[in-house]
Amino acid sequence: MKKNLMYAALLSVGAALSLTACGDDNNDNPSENWGEAIETTDEALDPVVRSYVENVVVPTYTDLVAKNQALYDAVNEFAAAPSDAAFDKCADAWMEAREPWETSEAFLFGPVADKGLDPNMDSWPLDQDGIVKIMNSQDYAALDWDGDFEELDEDSPTEHATAIADAQALRGFHTLEFLIFKNGQARKIELEAADDDPAEINCTAENAAKWGAYMKAVAQRLLSDSKTLLNDWTVSYNGGDSYKVLFLAHDGRSGYQSALNCLEQIIDGCADIANEVGSAKIGDPYNLFLAGKETEALYAVESWYSWHSIDDYSNNIVSIRNAYYGSRDGKINANSLAAKIQAVNPTMHQRVVAAINNAYNAIQDIPAPLRNNIKNAKTVAAMEACADLEDFLSKTLKPYLQQ
Repeated sequence: MKKNLMYAALLSVGAALSLTACGDDNNDNPSENWGEAIETTDEALDPVVRSYVENVVVPTYTDLVAKNQALYDAVNEFAAAPSDAAFDKCADAWMEAREPWETSEAFLFGPVADKGLDPNMDSWPLDQDGIVKIMNSQDYAALDWDGDFEELDEDSPTEHATAIADAQALRGFHTLEFLIFKNGQARKIELEAADDDPAEINCTAENAAKWGAYMKAVAQRLLSDSKTLLNDWTVSYNGGDSYKVLFLAHDGRSGYQSALNCLEQIIDGCADIANEVGSAKIGDPYNLFLAGKETEALYAVESWYSWHSIDDYSNNIVSIRNAYYGSRDGKINANSLAAKIQAVNPTMHQRVVAAINNAYNAIQDIPAPLRNNIKNAKTVAAMEACADLEDFLSKTLKPYLQQ
């Protein structure tokens, strides 16, 4: 899985295409009896959309800012006085900050996609050679990019788009992860430098100042990106109304024409991340391993420096549950898609919940760390459960709403 400029742009294109077909019948099995339908007027669905925004999206991004602030503070402490204890604090803060990010991945539309904020914060794999060069040079200009993020030709990436992707591979959560963790543990201030292999670089007394300065530069940008994202949703998006206002209005200004369009986007976001977890985050390493490319397979496992992969992927499934439940606490909000469906079609609701739970549990069943169990049968089961969830969301739940 390469969570970069290309991937984010394709997500954005996919979302746009799905909206142009909002009235189409996407039911691949028209003979199935969907059962009693929910009411899909704006009057009926506006409370669901509002609950989703106010109880899931905005609180998640608010939490992301707060925890990225705590991460920056911990990194700043390390930069001021490098030590093993300071590394431990950074590791704890990084783990905390990952949770709201990974539980936001069911709604990678709007500002997070349009402005390149997703790959800014979460590109993977990294450019380890580039990271070491920047650490040595202390020239952080390579972390930033200018211009229009949407200048991407998906068939033939432009030089501009490549430059953006190159910059994104040197910053974000995973660059910090590389600098904070090694072999699943917080780093230590080592007595000796390792060999010249960037993957084996050590933090030592001699390079600790540069190490901390790079960590601080990355954490600053991570915090800034998360603040931009929250501001776009709650204050102003591109100089106009907030994205929250635009999404709730669904009057065409943000591409949505009705509350049903908004719910279709919500489901598309859930299906996209279910597919990404199964086919890319887990599937890419698995396929590489089967092809005999064991080193490439290892590097394709997201969050393997911290051994946090399974929790990351599980939290992606939690993001789907949160979107469906209209809450972040595992309880069904009265104004949620889950509540609407449960009221008129409890069987359909139970099927949604079962598909979500099956995917979550299958991921949790993978022996940790994933990097050591890529070919495990439990890994295959998790891929299949994620595929089943994506299939159900896109081919059963979405058509059910559209009937």
